[in-house]
Amino acid sequence: MIKILEMESSRGWGGQEKRTVRLVNNLDKNEFEVFWAVEKDSILFEKKNEINATLLTFKLNKIYNIFTIFKLIKLVNTENINIISTHSGKDSWIGNIVGLFTKAKVVRVRHLILPIKGPYSYNLANKVVTVSNQVKEYLISQGVRKDKLINIYTGIDTNRFNPNIKYDLRKELKLSENVILIGIVAVLRGAKQHIKLIETFSKINNDNVKLLIIGDGPMKEEIEKSISNKNLEDKVLMLGHREDVNLLLPNLDIFCLTSRHEALGTSLLEAQSCGVPVIGSNVGGIPEALSDGQTGYLFDDFDDLEIKLNELLKNKEKLQEFKNNSRKFVLEKFSVEKMMKDTKKLYRELCL
Repeated sequence: MIKILEMESSRGWGGQEKRTVRLVNNLDKNEFEVFWAVEKDSILFEKKNEINATLLTFKLNKIYNIFTIFKLIKLVNTENINIISTHSGKDSWIGNIVGLFTKAKVVRVRHLILPIKGPYSYNLANKVVTVSNQVKEYLISQGVRKDKLINIYTGIDTNRFNPNIKYDLRKELKLSENVILIGIVAVLRGAKQHIKLIETFSKINNDNVKLLIIGDGPMKEEIEKSISNKNLEDKVLMLGHREDVNLLLPNLDIFCLTSRHEALGTSLLEAQSCGVPVIGSNVGGIPEALSDGQTGYLFDDFDDLEIKLNELLKNKEKLQEFKNNSRKFVLEKFSVEKMMKDTKKLYRELCL
C-alpha cells in the first residue's frame, strides 16, 4: 500500500484543486491510501464527503508554523506515509521541511505559469510535476533542476464532458434553434480578457450569433458595464457561475479562451472533449491544449481573433472538421486515464 499526504494551503476551488480531486478520486484504493491536509475554512474541506481521502485540518498559512510542522511529522511517521504531494507556495515549503525530517518523498506540483520567486523550494523536492511543457521550460529557465521535472498533463473526465449529453441551452435562454453560440468559461478576472473579447465580438457583423460568458468573479461589474456601453445586452449573455458546465458545453458552436497567460487551459480541453471547436490565445500552455488547424485556431492578437472567428462563422465545413477532430485529440493526450497512468508510474518509482 502506497500512502500519500496531499497538502493544499489554498482555500479556493480552482483548476489545481479540481485536478487534484480528480486524481485522488481515481486512484485505486487497493494500492493507494490518501490523507489530505487542508485549511479548515477551505472549499476542499467543505467538499470532504465528495473526496476519496481522509481530510485533516492544519494551519498552513505560514511556512514557519512550528506546531503545524511537528503535527505533520507525527502524522507522516505514525501513518507510514510514503509520498508528500504539495501544490501551493506555503504548503510546498512546509512539505519540504516535513520531508527532511521523515522518510517520505516530496512531490511538488506546479499548476501555474505565473512568475516564481526562486527555484529553491522546487529543487528541495524529489520530483516536480508540471501541467504543461511550457511550465516545465519556464521552471528550467528559473533554475529548477531539469532532472527533477516531469510533465503530466491534466486529465479530463471524458465521460462527464461528452458530446452526447443532451441539454437544450437554447431553450433555457429562449433562443431559436439556429442561433450560433460562442462561449467562454472562465473566472471573471482581468487575466482572462473578457472585455477585449466583447470588443472583438462587437465587430462581428452577424445578427445570428450570441456570446455566452459563463463564470463569476471580481470583474463582473466592469464586464456588465462594457456590454451596456456597447448596447450588446441582446447579443452578449452572462450566465454567471454554473455547476453544470458539462451540460452547457455541447451546445456551443465555438469555444473561445482569451487568457493573457495560462498554464494549460483546462476549459479548452473540456470543450474539445464535448466535440466543440476552439480558439485560444497563443500564450503559455494553450498551444499544447489544442491542435492548431485541426481542432481549432490559436490567435496572436485580437485583430487576429476577429479574423479567425469570422472565418469559422462563414466556413461550416471547417467548423465541422474541427468538431470531428476535437474529442479524438483529448482522448489521445488528455484523458483521466492517461493522467492516472503517468502519476501512478511516478509514485511507484518513488517508492522503490
